[in-house]
Amino acid sequence: MPQRLNDVVRFRGDRLFNGAVSISWFGTDESKTKAASEAFVFHGPKYHGVQQEDVGTGHGHLLMDTASLARAVVRRCYGLEDQPFTLAIAGYGTGKSHLGLTLASLVSAPDGEIAQGVLSAIETADAGIGGDLRVLLQEAQQPCLALALNGMQSFDLTAEITKQIVRTLKADGLDPRSLDDLRPRFGQAASLIRMSNEGVVKERVAACEVSSAQDLLAGLDQQDERTYAKIHDFFASRGMPIRALAGESVRDVIDVTVREYCGKGKPYRCLLVLFDEFGKYTEFATVRSQIAGSGVLQDLFEAIQANANSTCFVGFIQFELNAYVQRVAPEYKNEILRYVTRYQSANRVYLSINLETLIASLIEKRQHKLLDKWFEGKKAKSDSEAAMANLARWVPQSNNHRLWGYTDQLHALVRKECCPRSP
Repeated sequence: MPQRLNDVVRFRGDRLFNGAVSISWFGTDESKTKAASEAFVFHGPKYHGVQQEDVGTGHGHLLMDTASLARAVVRRCYGLEDQPFTLAIAGYGTGKSHLGLTLASLVSAPDGEIAQGVLSAIETADAGIGGDLRVLLQEAQQPCLALALNGMQSFDLTAEITKQIVRTLKADGLDPRSLDDLRPRFGQAASLIRMSNEGVVKERVAACEVSSAQDLLAGLDQQDERTYAKIHDFFASRGMPIRALAGESVRDVIDVTVREYCGKGKPYRCLLVLFDEFGKYTEFATVRSQIAGSGVLQDLFEAIQANANSTCFVGFIQFELNAYVQRVAPEYKNEILRYVTRYQSANRVYLSINLETLIASLIEKRQHKLLDKWFEGKKAKSDSEAAMANLARWVPQSNNHRLWGYTDQLHALVRKECCPRSP
């Protein structure tokens, strides 16, 4: 009886995540975070779409696949690596946001359902790396406090970091009082609301354009700066300004968070900062420092450096950091260089991401032995050589792509792993 193709391979449409992914979903949209994290396709060191010589060595970046990067980040979070800073470079549309979201899901709840799916995806890409991570997380028995920052958004960095930390602490049933004490103005504003008479409450609700006083209190509880600004302006116009009585820098927030919540024997092992589009935010923080906060990226660097035993930073960028320096007006260059020169001391990796690995992962192999039989031997290799020769003749630029210019890699990944798709 002839062999049926769907007995050998199956297309996994459930693994195909359609549309762009936002790292901002972490902590705000659980269903999208789950769907995206479980759909991320890792690839291991076996299949590189490029080689180190393709990207060069002068810039200091090492070529790294996504499974290896995940292992490096997790090892760093659990104290097995020394360098707290990592910069990962990959072009537009290569899945950096998706990867950041997936890493946040993995370390924030390593025993959870989402993390188990992520670990299985890593094991599919490389059994050794996946096995190492599974053992490491099982032995650690401790989550990390992950921050997922979207550099495409124009936010006050201190406020955004504080908001995410407070949100996570409350979601995990922990008391954020230590951070509340650091920023007492939110508590002062909430007290003024509660003490106000009904007429003032109605006037304030109307002025702040919300439906009820509870909406204002909820915003203050989350330390939302926009809510606070509206309330501050309302009371200031009536001669009762709310004054900040304590330091509120990024350094203060991270120092308190690490001291109170991170480390062995505490709720979290590490504070992990995943900063998507970090280069873009570096531009914004330079040119619009009145919004981002004066010197905030320098404060962030120094805070992580000072708490290196319990913090980890991963920034995702599209270009070398020096490229972002060239994009700002001349009057801002000295300011942006203050940030760039510090972060260039990070471990820098060039993410090797390729579409062929994605296609291969969407095709489930049901009979590995049969596929091995089909693609073993001189005849199968000769067919791959012929396919590569034809492609080189029909599409000359294919020679510029590593997987399509070397017979062994075209045979292993494009022909065998993407079967039944023809090169």
